[in-house]
Amino acid sequence: MKDGISVKRQVHTNTTPRSGDDFLDFVTICFSGELSNLLLQARSLAKYGNDVIKEWVIVLNSEIEAEERVNIFLSLQKELKNALFNTFWIERKDITNIGLPEMHGSRSQQILKILISNYITDKFYVLLDAKNHAIRILEKDFFVYDNQPIVHREEYEAWNPFCQWFAKAFDLVGLPQDRALYQKYQSTTPYVMETEIVRKCMDNDLLNSSKPWYYFVSLMGDDADSVTEFALYGAMFELFKKKSIFSQKNYVTLFAGYPSEHKHIMSFIGKMKDENIKFFGIHRSTHLNMDENISLAIRWVSQGLFANVENGLLFLIRGFVKDYYLPE
Repeated sequence: MKDGISVKRQVHTNTTPRSGDDFLDFVTICFSGELSNLLLQARSLAKYGNDVIKEWVIVLNSEIEAEERVNIFLSLQKELKNALFNTFWIERKDITNIGLPEMHGSRSQQILKILISNYITDKFYVLLDAKNHAIRILEKDFFVYDNQPIVHREEYEAWNPFCQWFAKAFDLVGLPQDRALYQKYQSTTPYVMETEIVRKCMDNDLLNSSKPWYYFVSLMGDDADSVTEFALYGAMFELFKKKSIFSQKNYVTLFAGYPSEHKHIMSFIGKMKDENIKFFGIHRSTHLNMDENISLAIRWVSQGLFANVENGLLFLIRGFVKDYYLPE
């Protein structure tokens, strides 16, 4: 592991450094195909995250040319001009020599979500994907309360592949396989991670296997030995008998292909009106029809993320408008 400071490139500087227990580190793992989403995320965090974010770390899971990096930095600086937190950039080659380029992109992302804990000094960090953007003011109590992480219980039906991944992860650490336990742990971001427990995921002495932890995370989902980063984290959290607080889910995500029916997509978009929803997520590969695009753009305008519906639609259709800049 390299020195935590040396691998960071500062993107945005807050002239009054933050410290203490009132703020949290935020971390985003992304790849180059998500850079327009990353800029929308930056815009949202600068608008809604100043009351909770101490430092934002962006980890890029792609090789990137120097000129492209400069352009992205300039765009991030533009979006973060009102941010009261420092922002740093880390490239994957600076934190690991694991053969990430040969892996499926989703699996290398998961490995980086665990590795980044080596560069976090606080007890907790809030893990994001680039698809997540804030839509309301964020407060620390949404993430950590009474020194315990807030989690959102998931429902894993017996057919759900997450049951297989959790079962394998629990088996790796010698815990009984119990679907009721799996449902204590999320499978999507935003996710509050306890740094010490994430680091335990990399301790091969805790695994009932001679193979390294990242072998299991690197496998595709239909392999019997496959686990996900959150399944492994959940198993370690349970192994060390850590405590968390359950709360109402405060995010909604449109995944690529899910939901698929128009009425369900519109229902997801409509949930943005709910004051309890603090984050909305959308994959760049999600293909919405024009009615759905317009409805989403209208909600973004109402939350102050775009100046008008036309600019929201432009983002949905094109992403960048020029030189890595988003429409206002």
